Amino acid sequence: MEVTPMHYQNQRVLLASKHQKEKAIQPPFEEKLGCFIHVPADYDTDQFGTFTGEIPRKASAYETLILKAKAAAKQFGYRYVISSEGSFGPHPQLYFCPADTELMAFVDLDNDLIIAEHEVSTETNYSHIDISATDDYEAFLNKAKFPSHGIIVRALNSEENYIQKGICEPEQLKTTIQKAFTYSTTIRLETDMRAMMNPLRMNVINKLAVKLVHRIQQHCPQCHTPGFGKISAEGHLACISCGTPTELYLRKVLNCLKCEFKTYQARDDGLEFAEQRYCPYCNP
Repeated sequence: MEVTPMHYQNQRVLLASKHQKEKAIQPPFEEKLGCFIHVPADYDTDQFGTFTGEIPRKASAYETLILKAKAAAKQFGYRYVISSEGSFGPHPQLYFCPADTELMAFVDLDNDLIIAEHEVSTETNYSHIDISATDDYEAFLNKAKFPSHGIIVRALNSEENYIQKGICEPEQLKTTIQKAFTYSTTIRLETDMRAMMNPLRMNVINKLAVKLVHRIQQHCPQCHTPGFGKISAEGHLACISCGTPTELYLRKVLNCLKCEFKTYQARDDGLEFAEQRYCPYCNP
């Protein structure tokens, strides 16, 4: 059977999420793709790993993304599933800047298709601070955008592993901090990066959902399979000052997910040369 993007219109699609990501993902999928999104009430995505480390992620982000989708499909009996996975840390190019790296996949088990996209954003409040009882932490709270964004409090070096998540009220935060200090002389305040506690992250997820829907709508010029787009990149942009090759790619390689067809496309940002800050010679 030939599969086209229209194949998903009026289909029921499972969203493998427990953190209210449907607020960001459901609108573009239903409005642009014409499918119906269902969110299970009791799917425990924390089994694949938590941001706070109680349950470590045992596989890579992409492997976890696909594992999460396929496990949900099996548990709830769906053939089409959406899953997303986020990671936080230094930006891959702007090393001193924190980044939110989001992955999202549409898994079509009927046609053995995995259509995936990613988004790397500096629009994140990802940070933490370790404090003692006499330290001031108001500057951190302002930077973390509290109380519109949630905070996590944990006691460090404590046998009880005291931790409280999802704190969005000033009085609740004050009480929780006082309690944490009964377990340890040093505690950590950190941003709660779960989607429902972090509007900045929810915005990035929405942007990625729009991108993924657009990707699904692109079909292979040769066999019409949906999901035609960038699979890899090749070449290196030269430094605009000295000509040294940098880590920035030169052009995109667009591939079909089924047949051998591929083509090439310039970078989305139109760059033909890299700035000196990306050059290993000019900026070692």
